[in-house]
Amino acid sequence: MEATHYDDLSIYVPKNQLDKLINGVLQDKYRIFWGFNKGKMILNIYNSEVNNKLTFKRHKGFLELVEARLKSPYVLKVLDEDIDFSVKATLKHNEDVKRNKKVIYSEIDYFLLELLHFKKMGDEQSVQNIKDRLAELTHEWNRLTLQKARS
Repeated sequence: MEATHYDDLSIYVPKNQLDKLINGVLQDKYRIFWGFNKGKMILNIYNSEVNNKLTFKRHKGFLELVEARLKSPYVLKVLDEDIDFSVKATLKHNEDVKRNKKVIYSEIDYFLLELLHFKKMGDEQSVQNIKDRLAELTHEWNRLTLQKARS
């Protein structure tokens, strides 16, 4: 499996699910090591071939998974069984795409109003600049739309 990096996650992981996850990877001859960096807890799940990293923020009574670097399909399988990792990571990605599309849509709307204003004033340089910006935004909109369709 090629390394997969998930960042900007926010997945609630209660203690019982974390215990189940740890027991699941230990059963398949993986080892674990907890590290700490800048207030975050890092769970390394490794064997002689690969190292997987899960980064958590600590909260009272639970951990929040905020980043994952996965290289093992087995570890991904255990994550999916114990915390529905793939489903939650995909939902987070889709929410980000929707939010980004909303921002882009607002920018397109704004620049269309600006385009009308500068056309009425006869400012051809500003009109051309706005058209260029609208082309960029349209390209970004299409890219996000294609990303969502692939997900």
